[in-house]
Amino acid sequence: MLIGEVAKRSGVSARMLRHYESLGLIDPSERTPNGYREYSAADIGRIFHIEGLRKLGMSLAEIGTLLNDPAFDPSLLIHELIETSRRRIAVEQELLSKLERIDRLHHADGEALLLTIDLMRSLESGDVIQRHKAALGSGVDGTVPVESLSAVVLNDPVLNAAGAMRWALAQSGPEAIRYLAKGMGDLSVEVRRNALQALDEIRRNTAKEELGSVAEATIIESLHSGLGDTDLQVRSSAALILGQMADPVAVSDLLEIAMDGPKDIEAAEALAAFVNEAPEEGARAEVATRIMSDLRRHARSPEATVRFRVLQVLIEIPGTEVDDFIVELSTDENLEVAATATATLNRRRDH
Repeated sequence: MLIGEVAKRSGVSARMLRHYESLGLIDPSERTPNGYREYSAADIGRIFHIEGLRKLGMSLAEIGTLLNDPAFDPSLLIHELIETSRRRIAVEQELLSKLERIDRLHHADGEALLLTIDLMRSLESGDVIQRHKAALGSGVDGTVPVESLSAVVLNDPVLNAAGAMRWALAQSGPEAIRYLAKGMGDLSVEVRRNALQALDEIRRNTAKEELGSVAEATIIESLHSGLGDTDLQVRSSAALILGQMADPVAVSDLLEIAMDGPKDIEAAEALAAFVNEAPEEGARAEVATRIMSDLRRHARSPEATVRFRVLQVLIEIPGTEVDDFIVELSTDENLEVAATATATLNRRRDH
């Protein structure tokens, strides 16, 4: 079969067939009496083989290597093509997501659109200084989609840049909360830590009426999930934030941190706040009673460090009942505990 007939039946142009031949992919060995190339059935089969591999995403160079490899493993090829396709789809999906985020901003002019694209590109830059500058220049006026800024906040590994981005995100209001809440369930512990810090920054910098009940509930739910996190930093941070919010769910975790955690002073202050602000009756009074009961239990610990940390909590709480408790600790067998308790009593009596 001559090249023109092969091109017509296979759908591969004569020019492309000649290109294949120049690359050594096909080599029609037969010739007509007039010297024209003549393709055999095997040659045509090879052409369809090449086209099939091209449609799977392989380059002509890869196809040539494969066809000339006697140890060719079809199953290995399929797995490699699957991974290549997945990466290509991921890239296209990311591009689609970016375009959709930009489209949701409804830019009225080309200049604003170009500014947004430039800022989004800067936020994703490998240069931390460029990311930092982009964060400080975005988020406030809606130039960058909150969804995009949230994604960058969750994934930025550099402390200063992440801090600038959290600030920018907090200026944009409660819209980012739903994106950050998803970050609390991420497999990466760094993403979960970033999500927790960003949620807290929005909570602290947004007025309660502006935040809204739904957004506040989402933050609280996210913080509650943080109490069960596998990472100690996430757990302790979630507990301390909830303590600032006077959420009694965090009391057990705060007691654990106060007795054995890296942020024992902060936990002691949070526990003291529960007791100091509790009325004589009601749920908060029950929480205060529970805290004092747990402190007495910990005060019986054989570990002097635990008894000292109980004292750290008591120092923050006024009242005669607590004074009596500190008097007991002033006779502790450990000299540091006893001396600190005695000094605390003297200060309290002077005031």
